[in-house]
Amino acid sequence: MGKSSEEGTKTKEVDMKYEENDIFRKSIKAVENNNLYFIDEIIAYLPCGKTTFYTLFPADSDKMNAIKETLDVNRVNTKVGMRKKWYDSDNATLQVALMKLISSEEEAHRLNGTKQEIEHKGDNLGVQIYLPDNNRDSDN
Repeated sequence: MGKSSEEGTKTKEVDMKYEENDIFRKSIKAVENNNLYFIDEIIAYLPCGKTTFYTLFPADSDKMNAIKETLDVNRVNTKVGMRKKWYDSDNATLQVALMKLISSEEEAHRLNGTKQEIEHKGDNLGVQIYLPDNNRDSDN
């Protein structure tokens, strides 16, 4: 005898749940082992396509959030490591880049030479503005 449709549905649900858990574990492992930063990079390491991945892990699901948190840890660790190397470096370009990242807005403008200040004391500059008279007849 064959399986009833109810048994078949339960089997598919169990298989789908198993597949979801397996792909989730592989996703986390791929991020951690390969220092990945983006979802698309994770999918390249998985035995499923983009559509299946997003079907299994919708945008605001707990598992998708856990995957994103793992990616964020990689980003933060990489940023901290890079800033440390820049700080320890004798390379002036790297040190200026670090300074631009950590400086106040005023300091950053001074480094870039981008801030321009215009002072006006309220004196009459002798500028007159003429506006067209919209009330004149256009038949002139």
